[in-house]
Amino acid sequence: MNLFKKFLEYAKFSTGDFEKIFADVEMPPCPKVVATLMHKLNEPDIDIDQIVPLLESDASLAAQILKIANSALYGLPGKVTSIAKAVALLGLSEVRNIAIGYAMTKTVKDPGKEGFEIERYWADSIFRAVFSKKVALHLGVESDEAFSAALLQDIAIPVLIDRWFDLYKDVFETWLQSDKRLHEVEDQILAWNHAQAGAWISRSWQLPDIFTCSIGLHISSFDEIKELKLENSVVGPVALSNKLSVAFGEKTSIEEAELEAKAMGIDGDTLEELFEESKAMVSSIADALGIRAK
Repeated sequence: MNLFKKFLEYAKFSTGDFEKIFADVEMPPCPKVVATLMHKLNEPDIDIDQIVPLLESDASLAAQILKIANSALYGLPGKVTSIAKAVALLGLSEVRNIAIGYAMTKTVKDPGKEGFEIERYWADSIFRAVFSKKVALHLGVESDEAFSAALLQDIAIPVLIDRWFDLYKDVFETWLQSDKRLHEVEDQILAWNHAQAGAWISRSWQLPDIFTCSIGLHISSFDEIKELKLENSVVGPVALSNKLSVAFGEKTSIEEAELEAKAMGIDGDTLEELFEESKAMVSSIADALGIRAK
């Protein structure tokens, strides 16, 4: 069974046909250069010589790849000055992940609604992405995928506020005044939540199934992730990062986050260390992504 089918069959998310649920929600398209890159990378025997010209054709994407390659996120020796060198050093898989992050920065716009602070949203998203990467490295799972999947986990929130505010307004305003978690308010009012909507965006962008599952399951507990036999994947680190969210997280206590980390084999001291290291990197990564965060 592939991951997406497993995700759909998971009881917590089996609330209906996604095509029907989101029929009236205008999901954002994936930027053309990223969509083309995804398609190219799915071709057999693809090599760097075929990918470099595509990346260089979009000056904004090329600049972001170079900034990320030279950021503290990788700590590469020497300055990377060409796309060809960046691809050679990082590999096609990681370039794909950077491109996915680029797609998000181009897609997410400030909805300009009271209660939503775009700079705080970005700071939180970047923190969770860096934290997920560090947790994945600690656990020995795919860290580059963890970064991009975590960055995307709340992509649906500003999209829903911006494009579907007539209905989502009640959800968002209720959540701001409530002690409940955002997905609980969404489930109560809409019968679906932003994790599902984010998974659908991922699916419509034809991202790998592990991204779709990580986004869709980021509100889940580690026990629920284990039920799906995904405990040895990036889904766990992404979900743990959500427990430490400072902006659009699920109002989780630090004690709950520590219990989740312990279930994953991460002790309290290590959790605190990873947390502080991740916070310290937010500004530099935001600069590399070309966005403002606070």
